Order: sequence, then C-alpha cells, then structure tokens
Amino acid sequence: MTSPLLKVNQLSKTFFSGYKGFKRQYNQALEPISFELNRGETLAIVGETGSGKSTLARILVGAEERSSGEILFEGEVLESRNLKQRCKLIRMIFQDPNTSLNPRLTVGELLDEPLRFNTNLDKHARRNQVVDRLKKVGLLPEHADFYPHMISEGMKQRVAVARALMLDPKIIIADEALTALDLSVRSQILNLLLKLQQEMGLSYIFVSHNMNIIRHFSDKIMVLHQGKMVEKATTEKLFNAPQHEYTQRLIQEQTMFSYKR
Repeated sequence: MTSPLLKVNQLSKTFFSGYKGFKRQYNQALEPISFELNRGETLAIVGETGSGKSTLARILVGAEERSSGEILFEGEVLESRNLKQRCKLIRMIFQDPNTSLNPRLTVGELLDEPLRFNTNLDKHARRNQVVDRLKKVGLLPEHADFYPHMISEGMKQRVAVARALMLDPKIIIADEALTALDLSVRSQILNLLLKLQQEMGLSYIFVSHNMNIIRHFSDKIMVLHQGKMVEKATTEKLFNAPQHEYTQRLIQEQTMFSYKR
C-alpha cells in the first residue's frame, strides 16, 4: 500500500495565557489532531473564525511551532526546525496579496527571493524560472518588471500562486486565498489551481469557511470547531450525510446565504 504524502499524528498547539496565582495558564488552540494527505489530493479544512484552522496551517508550513505530535512527509519525520527543507516541500498562499507581496519589490524580485535564499541557481537560471512560473499562472514575462500596485487584484493573486510554486513544492496550503476576490476572479483562480494540480501533481490543503467553494474543489474535508476536529469525511459523504451538528449548521448557513444572494 502506498504511504500518504503527508501524515499528521496527534498534532496540538497550546498558548501561554498568563498566570493564575503562581500557576502558568495555557489556552488549547488546537487539540490533538491526526489526518493524512495523499499525492494529487485536496483536503479542505473548514470552520468558523477561532476554530484553529489557520493555526494548523501555520504549523504545517513551519511558521509556528507545534506543542506536541509529529508530521511525517513521505514516511519521514519533518523536523519543525528544518525550515529550509520545509520551505521547498510545503508552501503557502495567503488570503490577501496586498499584505503578503512587498510593494517595494517588482514581481520579478518577489518571485526571485525564494530562489536566492533556498537554491544555488545563478541569476540567469533564476530569471528563467521566474518567467516559467509567470507563464504557468497565466501572466506574461513582462509582468516581472511591474510593481504589485500596477496590476489588478486577480493578477496579484496569480503572482502569489507563482511565488508558492517557485521551489517546486509537493504541497500548497491556501489559507482563505480566495476570500477577498470577486466571484469571476475567484472562479479563474480556482480553475488555475486545478490546472496546476493536474500538470504538476500538486496536493492542496485548502483552508476556508466557504462551504460552496470547497464542495467543488476538495476531495475530503476536515471540520474544526473550537480547536477540535469534529468530523472528517470525503466531500461527497460530508455534504450528503453530515454527522456532527456543527457541520450540519455550517452547510445549512451556507445554503441559506447562497439562496439569499
């Protein structure tokens, strides 16, 4: 049997919250959680604000330390302090490209940064890779010389996708990456992500609270509520027969919202 690309065992996160008397107090942001992600698969992590989904995403990408548990990548332990290795394997697309893209750098410089810090490629080879990634996300080589404020919101998110692709990752985590986009642009970016998944064999972890998006994009879904995983199932099974009352409420609320629109 083929081993999963990513395997998470009993991962948890606690935050120090102060003292009560002389005793240290902690908040449990993420209770022990386990799941697997296969090659070419999309896992959606859903839940309301404060559910722990973004905390989990940050731990997986190496932006935050875990409190306990282990992360296995292709059967080997992915050490939490080996950020250079993790940088190449797991990349993230953030919600707002206006804050994640440095406005003082050109698009080409933004895409070149991961290569300069994580590879031994010379300037010419890096430029070729920048141009290649721009083309992959539907932009022109000339866009390398633009600054972020010179392009549209949809183009900025394409640049963010290109930046995530620079080190040829196996997994891309999209943390509410489509929330700020209008419907037509959102559809274009979704189609782009699906196309890239087919071409490059990518696996996605898609963090969202929008049940309509993940219904059409994910293979399986994990539902978080107040730091706990309350349900995990294939997308079809979860939507057709949600077991937990919280999942039922999320689906019902999204359906009502769509109907009103």
